[in-house]
Amino acid sequence: MSERTMTATDELRSKVGMEFIIRFYRMLKGAIFYDRQNVVVDQYAQDCLQTINPFIKSEGNLVFKIARDHGYLNVAKIQVRADHYPIFRGFLNELKKRRIGEIEISEEVSQEHLKDLVYLLVGLEENNESNDLYVNKQLEYRGIRHIHLEKLEFFKDEEIDVDSEDQKRRSKEVYFKSIHLVKEIMENVTSQKVLNIRKAKRLMQNAVNLILRDDSTLLGLANIKNYDEYILNHSVNVAIYAIAIGQRIGIPKKHLSHLGTAGLFHDIGKTKIPKEILNKTEKLSPEEWNIIRAHPIVGTEIVIRMKEWGELSTRMIQGAFEHHLRYDLGGYPKLSQKQNITLMGRIITLADFYDALGRPRAYNRFPYVSEKILGWMMERSGKDFDPLLVKVFVNMIGIYPLGTLVLLNTNEMGIVVRVQEESEFLDRPLIDLLFYQDGYYQKGERVDLTERDITTGQFKRSIVKALDPNEYAINIAEYLL
Repeated sequence: MSERTMTATDELRSKVGMEFIIRFYRMLKGAIFYDRQNVVVDQYAQDCLQTINPFIKSEGNLVFKIARDHGYLNVAKIQVRADHYPIFRGFLNELKKRRIGEIEISEEVSQEHLKDLVYLLVGLEENNESNDLYVNKQLEYRGIRHIHLEKLEFFKDEEIDVDSEDQKRRSKEVYFKSIHLVKEIMENVTSQKVLNIRKAKRLMQNAVNLILRDDSTLLGLANIKNYDEYILNHSVNVAIYAIAIGQRIGIPKKHLSHLGTAGLFHDIGKTKIPKEILNKTEKLSPEEWNIIRAHPIVGTEIVIRMKEWGELSTRMIQGAFEHHLRYDLGGYPKLSQKQNITLMGRIITLADFYDALGRPRAYNRFPYVSEKILGWMMERSGKDFDPLLVKVFVNMIGIYPLGTLVLLNTNEMGIVVRVQEESEFLDRPLIDLLFYQDGYYQKGERVDLTERDITTGQFKRSIVKALDPNEYAINIAEYLL
């Protein structure tokens, strides 16, 4: 077989592999809410079979395998587009937490046999090393010998997934340590003391590991809006958003850490701006605006003088210098000649804009709601922002981002705690309901807005609108922590 034929075959397998993931994942999630006789599950099964059976007819079998954080179909690595990454990651996570690393189907499969497999997977105990043996035994007992599972393999450089509570604890630890670190380094820059660069690198490596495993907790923490510590909170949030964007477009793990560090210190030039200007509540004078707009250049000069950053210096310069340039170079500082903004600069620009408008400032105690900010970002796509990155970001944040207070059509109120991976359900996140008791709002049941009524097939709950938490004296951070 020629090299060209092999390449074309691998490309086809990769395409079918992503199709398999999307359809099988949808069926897996459907099986969580509906019994196996439900018409929704039947439709998902039919969609899945339209991918599985023609492929088996062509190749003789279908083998989906997980190795590290990659998926393979019949030994061809599945290439994942940025807009499909949330689904890909979600599917891998579902299999990983059940300790399933391989699904093999050796002949064309019926709808009922496929449903047998899916409902066995849904019912598995998490983190049980014997899950593959149990499913194989159950399949064999039912006479289904053409479907076989294998255990998930772990490699020396991999960490086994932690449970959600441990993930939450570690995320909070990284978040608040990062705030403390930004404060420490910015104070040391001002007083010209030695900087603890090693700690910054280690914290960002930890943040990357947590986001790669499950970004929901850190993205939730990025909703913390502390007016008094604006620059510190903002810097950490920009780092989190930047890493989360970067991992969705396939930036390698080592460079994600660099991206996070550049995001963490993109505003380092503001250490040289007088506090009376930074915290001024009245309109700034033209001279004061010139001082503000000089902070990217000042930040670049600071980084250049800081020898401790080593190989990170270039990335730090990109973050500091480029984050207000805009995609069409219409921002500041003004350039004497046109140049392409780096990918790192374009990512940090997006993260900086979103977080800056979504939090209280000295001159604006009540920030803009996320829906309005995302609308502006889409309007300015191609001008202020990289169009591809805007699409990735909106898909990542969702129509109702983590921490959004919403009113449901059932007249219930709740907080968004997880955005759906599938783009068709961006308006149907997971919600923690709130109920009013003893003088304040308390956290109640967690509901999934993709859940349908079994008899009518209609969604049980839908969002009517986003609410301003300030009107209800609700501190969103208290519920996310």
